[in-house]
Amino acid sequence: MNKKLVIFDMDGTVYLGKNLIDGSKETFDYLDKHHIEYVFFTNNSSHDLEFYEKKIKNFGIKCSLEHNFYSSTEVTISYLKDLGVKTIYCVGNKCLKDKLAKHFKYIDRYDENVDVEAVVCGFSTELVYDELKGACLYLQKKDLPFIATNLDWRCPIEDGLYIPDCGGMCEWIYRCTGKKATVMGKPNPVVIDYLAKRFNVKKDEILVVGDRLYTDILVGANANVDTLCVLSGESSLEDVKKYEHQPTYLLDSIKELPSLLEK
Repeated sequence: MNKKLVIFDMDGTVYLGKNLIDGSKETFDYLDKHHIEYVFFTNNSSHDLEFYEKKIKNFGIKCSLEHNFYSSTEVTISYLKDLGVKTIYCVGNKCLKDKLAKHFKYIDRYDENVDVEAVVCGFSTELVYDELKGACLYLQKKDLPFIATNLDWRCPIEDGLYIPDCGGMCEWIYRCTGKKATVMGKPNPVVIDYLAKRFNVKKDEILVVGDRLYTDILVGANANVDTLCVLSGESSLEDVKKYEHQPTYLLDSIKELPSLLEK
């Protein structure tokens, strides 16, 4: 298999919460040895990329912030700039708001006398009701772009458990306002397009690896690149069998990835 870039999901693929999935480090040692590029892409906007770099390094995996990490937050910023947006309202963790505030004027609470040009929603573990309320009021007041960093319904943690993710927050806003979010992270194929250019590779030289069918596998299908679904996170074998967009490959975990790449 001639792959020059492997795009990895993290939660449920490389680790589960605080626990590294068995064989992950050896897989990245293999990629380094064979000079295969890899990038960690996360839909999770509740942490900055420095958080993920530290976490991955603490697992003993070689990586650098500038070369190996990308997220839905960066895609969101680029998209908003392309729209010419200057003023935003955001539902999300402080790290997301702080990053957006470096590029846009950030309104931190609803004010009927203040106009915004877009509403952004990211995965928030610091959510308060007034944030959702403000987003709903702004979206009803005027026809604004409603941007979501991701639409994951749930986030996997230790012991096979899950916590609510951005998709549920966006669904609440949709039920109140009738406005559906434009999703910037996976499964939007712009993610793959950007990384193909960044690493100067062709699409048939890319492999997307993840545990979620409706994000990791669907982004590959949307971008017409090969995908590997691992059963170490959210998706079960029965889930995969029922899904309309079948992954190119299916393995129990990324521990088996080196053997697949050898074929």
